[in-house]
Amino acid sequence: MAHAALSPLIGPEFDKFLCASIGEDRNGTGLSVLSALARLDVDPWQEATCLARMPRDAAAARMIELMEALPHAPANAIPSAMSAVDLVALLPKLNALDVRSSDRAFAAPGLRETRVLFALSAFAVMILIVCAISANFSPGPGNGANPPAPRGDDSSTAMTRR
Repeated sequence: MAHAALSPLIGPEFDKFLCASIGEDRNGTGLSVLSALARLDVDPWQEATCLARMPRDAAAARMIELMEALPHAPANAIPSAMSAVDLVALLPKLNALDVRSSDRAFAAPGLRETRVLFALSAFAVMILIVCAISANFSPGPGNGANPPAPRGDDSSTAMTRR
């Protein structure tokens, strides 16, 4: 399933459809459209997008086909034609569908974005150069031109009397 990669492209318009209950599995656990599609190793969001783009009767037929393909599903989990129509009715209308094109989402940035990225990169390089130069010329121990003054109690600086 590739929903993690597509998540920025899909909004909440499919939530009602994907969270709709279609019955219970063998263990008595509630079975939603989302969990049923996941059990079929079908990307639920991608399938919902395809179903929303289909005519309603074709989408209902596809839903029945998918639910009949569920492995070890009890008969009450497989939607009848009427419940498949009800499930498909939960899909967003084609004109209200707000799924952004993956071509547009992953397209190269425009001229303005390119200029902004270039300016930020140039600024970052300039800051690195200034930091490198200032670190090279900062006075530190042993790097200065004036050596420390000798202390008065140092025997090497004491003058001998004659």
